[in-house]
Amino acid sequence: MTVAVEREPDEVAALDVYSSVVTSVAQRLLPSVSSLRVTVRVPGGRRTSGSGSAVVLTADGYLVTSAHVVERSQGGVVTFGDGRSLDFEVVGADTLSDLAVIRVQRLGERSLEPAELGDADALLV
Repeated sequence: MTVAVEREPDEVAALDVYSSVVTSVAQRLLPSVSSLRVTVRVPGGRRTSGSGSAVVLTADGYLVTSAHVVERSQGGVVTFGDGRSLDFEVVGADTLSDLAVIRVQRLGERSLEPAELGDADALLV
C-alpha cells in the first residue's frame, strides 16, 4: 500500500532545488571517482582481495582513498566510470587520518579529471 503525502508548495520547491543540486554535484564528480580492487598477501603466500573507492587528485594519476582500504597492500586495480581499468601502487598512507595516496601506473595518453576540492574555511554549516 502506498500512502500519498501532500506537501506544501514551498516544500516541493525546496525539494526540487535540493534534488537539482545533488544531481549536479554527482554529474560533476562522477569522472573523478573510481572503484578499487585491492590485492593483499596474507601469511602462507595466499592472496585475498578487497574493494573501496578513490577520488582523482591530479591529472597525472594520483588519487586519494582510505588507508584501511589499502592496508597491507602494495596495489591493485582502479576502474573509472569511463570503463578504463589500470593498475595502481600505494604511495603512502596515514592510519591516524585514515587517508592514503595511490598512483595509477601506465596512464597512457589520456589524463584523469581531478575532483575540484573545496575550501573548508569557506564552508557554511
